[in-house]
Amino acid sequence: MATALKSRVTTRSPGPTTTTPPPRPGTPSRRTTPHVSPEQHSLPRSIALHLLPGAALFGFVLVAAVLGIPAILALLIGIALVVVPIELGYLLYQGRSKSGRWSVWEVVDYREPMPGRRIALWTVPLVAWFILMLFLSVAVLDERIADGLFAWYPGSVREFASFEGGDTYATWVVIVVFAAAVAINGILGPVVEELYFRGHLLPRIDRFGRAAPVLNAVLFSVYHLWTPWQNIGRILGLVPWIYTVWRKRSVALSMAVHISVNCIFLLLVLAALTAD
Repeated sequence: MATALKSRVTTRSPGPTTTTPPPRPGTPSRRTTPHVSPEQHSLPRSIALHLLPGAALFGFVLVAAVLGIPAILALLIGIALVVVPIELGYLLYQGRSKSGRWSVWEVVDYREPMPGRRIALWTVPLVAWFILMLFLSVAVLDERIADGLFAWYPGSVREFASFEGGDTYATWVVIVVFAAAVAINGILGPVVEELYFRGHLLPRIDRFGRAAPVLNAVLFSVYHLWTPWQNIGRILGLVPWIYTVWRKRSVALSMAVHISVNCIFLLLVLAALTAD
């Protein structure tokens, strides 16, 4: 009996035990893998990669304006034939260089899984905030800044500073252009831009910590060289959006916000143009 008591005393661990029971079968592990940043871009390289596609599109819109092509039509053509090939082509090239395969997923990060319900819950307030900032920018700042600082822009390009258009078009023309705008500027452009800007470029400056999403927001706004008068409102709208994407590491969330913003904006433009 004394031997049994001694054995019981010597095998008892001091203090409370901290043994974690094994997870139930089928229960996902709560353990998360630590985030590993991809190879970082130098600041000059990041600035160049953020701005060069926008500069190419801006040049295309200016040439189109000289040729008498309406700015909105030039913008849609430019997104499809200039921005998408440049950004998607760069990602494919980088993927090929990294893995030997023509795949953007080799160089697109921030793909943490996020349930659709959570994406929707985050999308609604982020979209509402951005639309509010955009509306205030259009109502208060855009035309003043466009006429004051960017009077040298072609008149057709400065029409982007308001919802008003100078021409009247047949109903079928409006429907066709609107459908093209939804497909190109509402879906195709946002998807490719998010893969490029949030999926590739943002992770490669995350060494800056909380400054990374702010820097990405500023550069992404300046990238829109065809509407520089919107930079103040656009940056204010972008920072919460991109900061949330950076925290959640979810390019899917950013796509949902971007597509929603652009489609709502197009609906507002359509409503303004057909109000009369």
